[in-house]
Amino acid sequence: MKKALGLLIAISLLAFKADKNEEGIFPLSYLNQLDLKQAGLKIETSEIYSETDPSLVNALVRLGGCTGSFISDQGLIITNHHCVYSTVASLSTPENNYLENGFYATNQEDELVASFECKITQSFKDVSKEVLNGVKSSMDAMDQQNLIAENIRAIVEEEQKQHPDLTIDISEMLVGKSYTLFRYKMLNDVRVVYVPPKNIGKFGGETDNWEWPRHNGDFSIVRAYENGKPYKPAKYLEVNPSGTKEGDFAFILGYPGRTYRNQPAQFLEYQNNFVLPIISDWFDFRINAIENFIGDDEAKKLAYSGTLASLSNVTKNFKGKMQGLQRTSVIATTRRDQELLKKYAEKHDLYKSYLPLFDRLDSLYQEKFEITRDYLYLGQLYSTAKLFSTAVSATRYRAQTSDMSKAECKKFIEENKENIAENLQGYAGAYKNFELDLLLFQELFYQLSMTKDSEMKKLYKGVGSTKAEIYSYAEELYSDKNYAEKVYDLLEAEKYDKFISTKSDLTEFASKLDPILTRIVGQFRTIEAEINAIIPRINDVEMEMNLGTFVPDANSTLRFTYGYVKGYEPEDAVVMSPFTTIQGIIEKSEGSTNPDYYLQSEIIEKFKSVEPADVLKHPKNKQVVVGFIYNMDTTGGNSGSPIMDAYGRIVGINFDRSYTATINDYAWDESYSRSIGVDIRYVLYVMKYFGEADELLDEIGVDLDK
Repeated sequence: MKKALGLLIAISLLAFKADKNEEGIFPLSYLNQLDLKQAGLKIETSEIYSETDPSLVNALVRLGGCTGSFISDQGLIITNHHCVYSTVASLSTPENNYLENGFYATNQEDELVASFECKITQSFKDVSKEVLNGVKSSMDAMDQQNLIAENIRAIVEEEQKQHPDLTIDISEMLVGKSYTLFRYKMLNDVRVVYVPPKNIGKFGGETDNWEWPRHNGDFSIVRAYENGKPYKPAKYLEVNPSGTKEGDFAFILGYPGRTYRNQPAQFLEYQNNFVLPIISDWFDFRINAIENFIGDDEAKKLAYSGTLASLSNVTKNFKGKMQGLQRTSVIATTRRDQELLKKYAEKHDLYKSYLPLFDRLDSLYQEKFEITRDYLYLGQLYSTAKLFSTAVSATRYRAQTSDMSKAECKKFIEENKENIAENLQGYAGAYKNFELDLLLFQELFYQLSMTKDSEMKKLYKGVGSTKAEIYSYAEELYSDKNYAEKVYDLLEAEKYDKFISTKSDLTEFASKLDPILTRIVGQFRTIEAEINAIIPRINDVEMEMNLGTFVPDANSTLRFTYGYVKGYEPEDAVVMSPFTTIQGIIEKSEGSTNPDYYLQSEIIEKFKSVEPADVLKHPKNKQVVVGFIYNMDTTGGNSGSPIMDAYGRIVGINFDRSYTATINDYAWDESYSRSIGVDIRYVLYVMKYFGEADELLDEIGVDLDK
């Protein structure tokens, strides 16, 4: 459901007004309904997206969970430093630490092979009618969901036959109402070209994460290959070394992850009371556990650097969302909006039959609330505790083969050996990090002891009531720390009887817990299916009441957003300017004991002594701009998105939002919603004067020696 904090945005039949606040993560099909020329765009919308000719969209890529963009005809892609962080860490060693010291391949032969997958949108079409074929509101919710899934599989299969060289995907744009088929080109050979040193790329660390002002050079450059040669994109973006100024029009293309602005108030309560606090508390626990486990071990620091960065990012984001939901009236306003919809339905014969849906939605969420805590902690247990996950896998294989003859069992294992080995191999070696794995298991085992589920309570009979007793019992379950290695070795030695029959206290516990998980997950999915069957019908009322004002939530498909370079006032008497400069880096670093602000003295001296090219200086204060903010509508997945000026040239790389904007996933308001990008002038400055990457600057067509 649209939040009152956000402005209603007209759907395809209505024109969008440029004088509105710039809320909207728009599907590309909306471009022609936006009055972009009045807003400040200097190119035609067909230059942004065209069904027939190369356009800016062809320069955009989805890189892992981030966005990137081609900046040369030789497959160079610019994205965020934090988007390649884990990959660079995995390529580093304590002796050759690319993460800490940075990396630059002066020629293509020296580029580092990475594990990225690069996805390029080729085209899309609406397939709502085909996906919803045969679906009736009178059907059982799970039957509806299953039929939709079957239709999607059939459509994708047929489309894949017609386009065998592309990857086909169908995305839900509006729950139960609108579906779009996307055709993607996939590139699996992506290599690291340039990464700034960590104390430039991640300057400010977790202290500054989700905050403004910012001073980090959050950018990196990779190169995509096809058939062993640099990929030649249909379009690449021009770099504007002059950057931008306050008040300038700008726009972003990218692959934003998920927003939830079309959800009911009960969903916001579900997030605020369960998901956000439970997951952020658990991630805080994991962070502390990992940091204590690492100590001063440099190899472990590298191994866990990506995990820690990801956990820290999520937990701070979730805390910001909780703060936003609690400080604003979003939940109450959304609840009020639902009451208005209900009253509208009461007054219109067409929708009177929908009235019971509002009460049913409430009761479904109450059922969901009852099982959510167990559902979340079980999910974390099964995905986090490695030795436990091995026990679960072995237990499931034993259950699958329990009624088989010896010959049938052998045949089953031999036919599935590769998958079984791959599954177990992910957990084999858990003993090396046993101390950490045990602690995580103990805490999750303890959290699940507080269950209200009668069947799960039986598993804790005789365990004890204090935290110390429960931790001690969990340690006993984990006593066979080499279990993962043993079952893997038995599989490799083809001792299938022993592989199936080998048990431990942990496998016995897993065999009792697994059916409970299956039941709770089943309950959760059934509830979700019925909620998803109700939402489209309530949305019908809302669209009628608001004359069709609706925009699909972000869903990791290519989107467009626009706005202006603009500061803001988050609190009384606090004014945030739209730009930061190198002077701010020096001020944060000098005299600080915060390790997030640490810079070597030679870096500080270089900042002070380098005389940069005039084009990189801010026109007013004559300093190099580092970061800037703008009132565009972004979310997770927009990391790495190119920020483009009115002519479609790159002026920055999006990487974050302000802390007050973490609530954007639920509601957007221009007064406090700001996104953060690294200015292209700082990108070029770092490449030129720190990386000495003249070859790359030549390739992207930038000459700073003029």
